[in-house]
Amino acid sequence: MKMDDSVRRQELLSSAARLFRDVGYARATVRDIAKAVGIQSGSIFYYFKTKEDILVDVMETAMQAFVGAAQRALRDASTPRGKLRELFVGHLKALHGSTDETAVVLSEWRSLSPKSRRRIVKLRDQVDGMWDEALRDASTAGLVRGDLRLLRLAMLGSLNWSLQWYAPKGGLSIEELADRFLDFFVSSSKSRG
Repeated sequence: MKMDDSVRRQELLSSAARLFRDVGYARATVRDIAKAVGIQSGSIFYYFKTKEDILVDVMETAMQAFVGAAQRALRDASTPRGKLRELFVGHLKALHGSTDETAVVLSEWRSLSPKSRRRIVKLRDQVDGMWDEALRDASTAGLVRGDLRLLRLAMLGSLNWSLQWYAPKGGLSIEELADRFLDFFVSSSKSRG
């Protein structure tokens, strides 16, 4: 693919993500996506075979950001608490860095065919596995306890929901927000002692 094609493809993905977020995958048409970038609707099929391929690429982009953030967190932090903090910071940065794409990942799972869903679930499982590793280390260190799978789901659910209410200009930085979440989950678990 030529450089111009790569740029156009990215424009299509960004416009599609915005449309999928605003009106939903089912209501967004190929014509709407094409119009948003100023091309004929048939031209989209030079870049993508189907509308679902666009959705999958949007979701994979967001999921790759989560995978990369989790990998960096586990690599860069040396303590169990530090790993959890970096997971929180990295997840929030990935989540709020590409809000259209991440909103689509969180809201359009049901729009995927089973085959496409498996591709995205594979990436989600990578992220979950890294969180599970950090939570096992934190549990061994006495920082958290109980059902670690449920704790991971609660943590990620809370972080993901911040997409609905968090405004970066609203007072807390991503790092401060991550610290608040971390104190909530780790301090609560630790103090039940």
